[in-house]
Amino acid sequence: MRFEFDKKNWTTIVEGEKDCYLLANGLGGYSSLSVIGAAARGDQALLMSAQKAPNVRMHLVTNVFEKLVVGDQEHILTSQRMRSGTDYEGFQYLEKFVYDDFDVNAPAWTFCVDGVTVTKHMLMVHDENTVAVKYEVEDAAGRDVTLELTPLLRFTSKKEDFDAARNIDEYHVKTCDTGGNTALPDRSYCIAGGDLQLYITTNANLQTYQPRLFGEMYFSQDERDGRVAYGDAFSSCTLNEQIHTQNDIYVILGTKRCEDSDAKKLYEQFERQNRDRKEQLLAQAGLSSELGRQLVLSADAYVVRRESTNGMSIIAGYPFFEDWGRDTMISLAGAAMITGRFEECKSILRTFAKYVKNGLLPNLFPEGGEIPRYNSADAPLLFVNAVYEYMEYSGDKAFREEILPVLEQIINAYKNGTDFHIKMDSDGLIMAGADLEQLTWMDVRVGDFLPTPRHGKPVEINAYWYSALMIMYELTQEAAYRDLAAQVKASFQEKFWNESEQCLKDVLSGKSDEDQIRCNQIWALTMPFTMLPVEKEILVIKKVRDELYTTVGLRTLAKDDPDFHSIYIGPMEERDRAYHQGTVWAFPLGAYYRACIRYAGKCADTSGKERIMAELAQGFEALADWLREGCVGQIAEIYDGGTPTVSRGCFAQAWSVTELLRGVYDYEKAKMNEM
Repeated sequence: MRFEFDKKNWTTIVEGEKDCYLLANGLGGYSSLSVIGAAARGDQALLMSAQKAPNVRMHLVTNVFEKLVVGDQEHILTSQRMRSGTDYEGFQYLEKFVYDDFDVNAPAWTFCVDGVTVTKHMLMVHDENTVAVKYEVEDAAGRDVTLELTPLLRFTSKKEDFDAARNIDEYHVKTCDTGGNTALPDRSYCIAGGDLQLYITTNANLQTYQPRLFGEMYFSQDERDGRVAYGDAFSSCTLNEQIHTQNDIYVILGTKRCEDSDAKKLYEQFERQNRDRKEQLLAQAGLSSELGRQLVLSADAYVVRRESTNGMSIIAGYPFFEDWGRDTMISLAGAAMITGRFEECKSILRTFAKYVKNGLLPNLFPEGGEIPRYNSADAPLLFVNAVYEYMEYSGDKAFREEILPVLEQIINAYKNGTDFHIKMDSDGLIMAGADLEQLTWMDVRVGDFLPTPRHGKPVEINAYWYSALMIMYELTQEAAYRDLAAQVKASFQEKFWNESEQCLKDVLSGKSDEDQIRCNQIWALTMPFTMLPVEKEILVIKKVRDELYTTVGLRTLAKDDPDFHSIYIGPMEERDRAYHQGTVWAFPLGAYYRACIRYAGKCADTSGKERIMAELAQGFEALADWLREGCVGQIAEIYDGGTPTVSRGCFAQAWSVTELLRGVYDYEKAKMNEM
């Protein structure tokens, strides 16, 4: 999809900071700045490299400071708010910003300055920590024009604030060996300090100087969320090139030296690689709608390599998160199954299978030899369901023999009891959690207070459990699994149905939270095997639509609940209290759409079916508009519960994109079956 912004989107620098782009490299590294090219967060960077994929990340290049000199007049193209209050306002020259995943020449910024046009294109190289930038400069008048480019460097870990008092004098620039070929007009340079190196390949002239601080930048989006609002950078070189009517300037920035020092040739090579790769992703996914094709490419940002396990994983979100077990299992079908990325999918399943312990899946892979965290009651059951769905989508039935012992270990642990008070009760249902344990995706803890404890028998955990048991019966044909599943189904239908609200209870706890109207019930309608009769499925869909639905996600709590929070903003403690207490999450909306599509397929009433499909079409049309807000081409983690208008939390979230992609996929398949 093509997203175009113009001057009406940045009448002020504040407006221009609200939306951003994201380029990812399949290693956990990324490039992200606002649409006006400013850093509005400390985690935004021109080059955030993955030193060890996917989550040992280094903030190498914050931005490139751009100055255009026309005759004796200097014009700053860079936009950046500063702590001093003296801001750089290059957005005033910015005519348009274009982001188009189907075009390898976007993102692109077009500046017009005193008759000179500067168009900047950017791309990130897959499987490398490399960003390539191309400047097209044109001056029809043939005046003395010079473009000056100064890389703003940080050389810190992603999680580390820049210390202005640090020793930056060690970061000097040296010219790389050209192999004796002095005739080459392009050069490669290296900026090194400690264990880090940044290589620059360019066709511009490079001037070095003693490293100097840039000045503290102001990060408005971080201050909004109660994070550190200021950060510095430094520079040690400037690239400049005189323009003769028309010139193209290339700057390649990366963590390894390029084999070729011809920057133009390198850029064109990277363009071809990106184009070929995107065409392959779209072809194997096979979606036809523009929205579906966009989401396929958006989902690609999250599929990453994990160096420590020599396998694949899924990063949960940008710019904050790493690869987590729960998020991976929820995102897997949309990221790698319906898109036909079966080898990567199997690699991800194998990665997590290696680390199953006491029937539990790691929810987080810490680096440095630390013990993985296993505090997730849903991830192991989601793993069982993901294995089954993988075999169904791929046809890889042989995977059963390899993976079945792991599945049996998970089921037995849940039956007999495992860590974190996870255990099957006498009624066949799964209970989990006690004290300060947080085991579902609603896992916030504020000191010694749990806003959403959900201790007892959560509705989605038991929906996953029933489906997992039926999967085990399908795979083994052992009657014990079938019989236990039948008991679970009977208990679930008896105990979870809330007759007064005509929907499912959220958790069987014996407390007031039992009857809260939450979005977790929607997953009882979307698993491979489900338990409700069709007449109750439509009641659940109606309750979710009436109480929780928005065009970008589902509310986590009904608005009339006394615990409802309408906005998500402020210091972390304040935000955490709202996190699952009404805040809109995008990823359950995918399940809602899929539940509607499933019900439509069962609906005997033709007019009713047509009405549902028409509502879905309207929903997807609205979703396309949300792809323009926040991070262009992506869907964020969360939105305010009262009136969702702007994105919150991670500006790009894996399960938001992939679950909505599944909804689009199922919709296209349903429409195809109608033909």
